[in-house]
Amino acid sequence: MHHIHLKDVHMPRGANLFALSVGEIVCSALALISYLIAWAVGGEEFKNSIGGDLALIILIAAVVGGILLARLTKPKA
Repeated sequence: MHHIHLKDVHMPRGANLFALSVGEIVCSALALISYLIAWAVGGEEFKNSIGGDLALIILIAAVVGGILLARLTKPKA
């Protein structure tokens, strides 16, 4: 029977996965910037109509998650 060693378990490090994570960072950052501009221009009531604080938390988490995924999947040179 084949044994699994910890050195055999790894995070995939393909260029496609890294590009996907960078694209996720860009899209999430643009959405976050748009949200913040809409909040600044429209005020507190408009912010609540486009998702409120929950949307802000989700957008920040998406940017942070994308950064972590990009660091984990960065191909070795």
